Amino acid sequence: NEYKSYLRNVILFPMSEYLSSKSSSSSSRFESIRSGTWSNGVRIVSYKAGAATTIRTKEDKDDIKQHLEQACGTHKIPRISVYMTTVKDDHNTSWFPTNTKQKFRFHAFVIFELSSSSQANDKKYMSLEKDATGITVQVSLTEDDVLTKFGGKEREGPHFEEISDKSDKSTEDLIGFFLKEDFNKSRYEVAKGNHCKTFANDVFNFLANSACVPGIWCSRVCIISYKGGIPETHWTGENEDNIKDKFRIACHSENLKITKVSLLRVPLEGSFLPISSNSKEQSSNDNEKADDEPMDSSKVARVSFLQKQGVTYHAYVVMECCTNSGEKKWISLEKDTQNISIQVSSFERDILLKFDGEFRKGTAKEVISDKARSDATTEKLMKFFNDKHFNKNCYSLVKGDHCKKFTKDIFDFISEERTYDYNARETAAKGAMFGLIGLLGIAAAGAAVVAAVGKAKENKLRDKKKRE
Repeated sequence: NEYKSYLRNVILFPMSEYLSSKSSSSSSRFESIRSGTWSNGVRIVSYKAGAATTIRTKEDKDDIKQHLEQACGTHKIPRISVYMTTVKDDHNTSWFPTNTKQKFRFHAFVIFELSSSSQANDKKYMSLEKDATGITVQVSLTEDDVLTKFGGKEREGPHFEEISDKSDKSTEDLIGFFLKEDFNKSRYEVAKGNHCKTFANDVFNFLANSACVPGIWCSRVCIISYKGGIPETHWTGENEDNIKDKFRIACHSENLKITKVSLLRVPLEGSFLPISSNSKEQSSNDNEKADDEPMDSSKVARVSFLQKQGVTYHAYVVMECCTNSGEKKWISLEKDTQNISIQVSSFERDILLKFDGEFRKGTAKEVISDKARSDATTEKLMKFFNDKHFNKNCYSLVKGDHCKKFTKDIFDFISEERTYDYNARETAAKGAMFGLIGLLGIAAAGAAVVAAVGKAKENKLRDKKKRE
């Protein structure tokens, strides 16, 4: 399966991309959108008692600003959410190249809750999204209008909340950000990464207080510190100094000595699908009971996609560290489709059994373990991390930049003068098998030679007797 995945993702997929871009018929589809469909004007849909009224602004900023202010008013944005809805094969995606449709099984859009500072009950709801025709803004007094409808019609397929976060910004901030970034002039271009998900990512990360959109790569590092089994999550900035400072704080400002490093793997479901939050207090022995509980549909979708690409497990690295006073600490590093996460705890079970505070599904299996070299420290690890710019390298199966590659690089840096191949055990097993077959072949050949020599001697002796 790994060889098939490598063949499909590293050779066949890029080749098909190249050939489709060379084809005159595919090239026009692959560029951005069909000629004449994109509009630099913003479509604003207002709902009153379920009825939709649509206007299209001009493309100049003054006209867009005037219409958006009229539709949205001056409101605070206390909460923002990213929603995903499934895209059917017959959805308006004929302009997608065939080999990119798999990437767009979900359409992303942003939902805002708007509240007035003067009137507590004066609430509005707003959606913002990007598709092949342009930018669409929907405003209503009812959340269902903007959540379940698009342009006055029901959305296709089920929808689910991907992530939600608080916000301290206002509609004025949002309109200013929208006009500054010229989103209405940024065409929907799959090849350049300009699509619904990146647009939702940009808007969400501007408005949200702390979080980032799962499944869309974020250069910030998530650092999770456990105190008494309770996680505290902190997001770093994108710059190297901020990452180093936040990590040092998680390590209580100490330069820890790394005494042991281990590579572990867990079934793919265990990396993205934690058990229900109601089961946080359960011990790891109760995981079987929680396996049947419903999972977040967005995480299920991401796992399903990776499984179709031949990915079967998630890899992460765990380090046993020692403080200057001799106290032990454990640190884990791992990379998923969203970002890089670092966990720090005084108890090994927090690192092995949990991810982002939730119990992992499935049992972690140690692939290889090794004593670290004597000069390996957390300070040197962070310097290596920043020098390699790991937080800037998004999760890519096609480029071979994934959890296995990341953990291998970390393990090889920390461990003493050794490199590790994830296929080493399989290679060793195959080598032993072929070696055994070779030995059997040599033994058989040797037996044949001995038999032939014996036969020749018998024939020679018989001929001698005949002559006598």
